[in-house]
Amino acid sequence: MIPLAHAALALWLGATIDVSAGEDLASALARARPGDVVRLGPGTHRASLGRPSGIAVEGAGAGATVIVAPEGEDGVVAAGDLALRGLTLRAGQGRSALKVLGGAVRLDDVALAGGTSGAFVDGGSLVADDVSLSGEYGLLLRAGRVALHGGSARGGGDGLAVTGGELSVRRFDIVGPSREAGLAVSRGSASLAAVVIRSPGPSGIAVSGGGTVEGTGVTIAGATEAQGFLGGCVEVLSGKLRLSGATLVGCAGTAVEASGGEVSLRGVDASGGLAGCLVFLGGATADLHGNACGGRGPGLVLAGGSRATAVANRWWTDPAMWVDCASGARARLGRGEVVREPCAAAR
Repeated sequence: MIPLAHAALALWLGATIDVSAGEDLASALARARPGDVVRLGPGTHRASLGRPSGIAVEGAGAGATVIVAPEGEDGVVAAGDLALRGLTLRAGQGRSALKVLGGAVRLDDVALAGGTSGAFVDGGSLVADDVSLSGEYGLLLRAGRVALHGGSARGGGDGLAVTGGELSVRRFDIVGPSREAGLAVSRGSASLAAVVIRSPGPSGIAVSGGGTVEGTGVTIAGATEAQGFLGGCVEVLSGKLRLSGATLVGCAGTAVEASGGEVSLRGVDASGGLAGCLVFLGGATADLHGNACGGRGPGLVLAGGSRATAVANRWWTDPAMWVDCASGARARLGRGEVVREPCAAAR
């Protein structure tokens, strides 16, 4: 006889439904009830997970258990709570391996590969540990909250794309090349810590449309020329960017370029390309503190009425600064700057 406490615990934990590769996965999912675990054996399961809610689906490990959705179907659509562990989900052209439309979704040791996106989030929340994302967009976040802790992303268009909502990324690799950017943020926000963006294509981080990016310990390497345009490790267009303790190298055009918007750089080690290191245009504002700029071209470029405050930076370029004083652009130099303040006679 099972003690009452043990019976209650078993009920709370739910049942475990085992499914071997080649067995009827749809039937097993139909039998699952909230709290149940559907455990998939190693091998390839050719089916969609459908729209489960309140259950966990686990495999033998990403790459060991592979779920291949039928043509024209997403791998799984979540509108309620769902946990996925130790498996790979694949979806074909025009589809996503995972769609999150609501609820709370948790991933652990999961690979998501879709024709359109590895993961598409338009509401609810997604928390992922050790996740691999790939598709036209590794992740496309339209609304809701996403937290990625460990893993990697690749995207033909963007590695990670945010058009709304909040993204948090920690200890993560974004690998290109992409046609647009490793990380693109507009009308949303992204927080980065210990993130590496390698060979991203024309832009490592692109901020536009009022988007906001904050990053600590970010490394961007290898932004390249694309269709005649020089690549920038970071590009800002009417958005906000704050980077600290970052490294920007191998930037074909600029390390940072902003047209409008607000930029704050603290403790950033940057190497510019043919267009210079830090370039601010179109009324952009910049707060520069304790950075180091090297490479070809000017260290700091200000034009179109842009303004910068610089404190204790090191300019290993020739010239150190180029400022279009006639446009109203100004550089205010504080303690620790060893170059002469441009446009002083125009004040």
